[in-house]
Amino acid sequence: MATGKSLHGVWTYENRALLILALGGGVAALDAQALSYLGPFVMRDLNITNSQMGLLSAAVLSTWALSGFTTSVLSDRKGQRKKYLIAAYLMFGVLSFASGLARSVGMLLLARLLIGVAEGPIVPIAHTIIMSESSPRRRGFNMGVVQSVGSQLVGSAVSPLLLVWLATSYDWRNAFFIAGLPGLAIALLIATLIREPTVVQSTPAADARPHLVWERLKTLLRVRNIRLCALLSCFLNAWYFGLLTFMPLYLVKSLHLSAREMSQVMACAGVGAVLSAATVPFLSDRFGRKPIMSLFAVLGALGPIGALVPGAGTTRMMIFVFMGAWTQGVLPLCIGTVPMESIPQRNATASGFIMAFGMIVGGLIGPAVCGRLADMFNLGVAIGVCGVAAIAAAATCRAITETAPSVRAREH
Repeated sequence: MATGKSLHGVWTYENRALLILALGGGVAALDAQALSYLGPFVMRDLNITNSQMGLLSAAVLSTWALSGFTTSVLSDRKGQRKKYLIAAYLMFGVLSFASGLARSVGMLLLARLLIGVAEGPIVPIAHTIIMSESSPRRRGFNMGVVQSVGSQLVGSAVSPLLLVWLATSYDWRNAFFIAGLPGLAIALLIATLIREPTVVQSTPAADARPHLVWERLKTLLRVRNIRLCALLSCFLNAWYFGLLTFMPLYLVKSLHLSAREMSQVMACAGVGAVLSAATVPFLSDRFGRKPIMSLFAVLGALGPIGALVPGAGTTRMMIFVFMGAWTQGVLPLCIGTVPMESIPQRNATASGFIMAFGMIVGGLIGPAVCGRLADMFNLGVAIGVCGVAAIAAAATCRAITETAPSVRAREH
């Protein structure tokens, strides 16, 4: 009887939603990050340059950002979340196949643009759902698990090993075909097991007008933390997507690691990211957002340092990228937790805007600039830019106003 009560206490709706949304994040990340790990194979077969590789990485982020923000505004206006999330996973499951069918750079670019449209709404809407269902003491932890634990476990720890194995054993196209299948299963789980959260609904007629959407954005931008999180998102996305795009190439082309060794190094980064996704938000619930974000943001420079200091090998790179990947735990705090705690109405628009702004300015422009610099000079320059972005992110964290409920309660 005691065991039954214990299980009932653990399998609450909050925990069920947490598990399903975290798994969904992992499924989306499997395809979103696939091109990075399969980069050496795709570049060889399609004759892609470093600049084109940066453009392909930026392409998915551009449509991801725009789709995520647009859907966030619509979901706030309608007061509905669930149907948009189901539609996103259904589109993702179908469109993931398109990348594997590409026979040219142009076809691959179109495929990545479409997958960005499908995946864009997933993060901000999942944030809003779990925020509505979270108890205050678990808010940061839950947001971190939903955004990053599943995505880093599957997208960063499992996918480099799985996708590189598929590419070397069979063909890189098969890896893209497989990546889309779980999206359909996640859509079914959300449809049957996730309920529509209770939200404060805005006036539909007002929110439907574009100029009043802009007024809402201006209102958000008057909040200091919203502006700082938007800037922080730029640095974090430039760091993350820059390394995700060019670190595998640097390991293979500059450090002359084998494809299997490269996948092992990147998997270590994924393990660090998984651990950070739960640990960093958890620590921020106890000790405050500002000090924890500042501490872990600066660790992002360790990966570039380990790669650029002479004598880098597989073991050293595994250690340095593992430690550097702990910066990943700052992302859910930047995109979801801090912005939503900084405004009275915790809506998806704030999260969608910060995600979109960071992806366009940092995630889109960052890899494109890094790719151009790599063609002009060498891949090491691109890796160095990512290290500078991590340091800039840590400096921005120091300016954030504290929002953790436990810390604010102690201060008052």
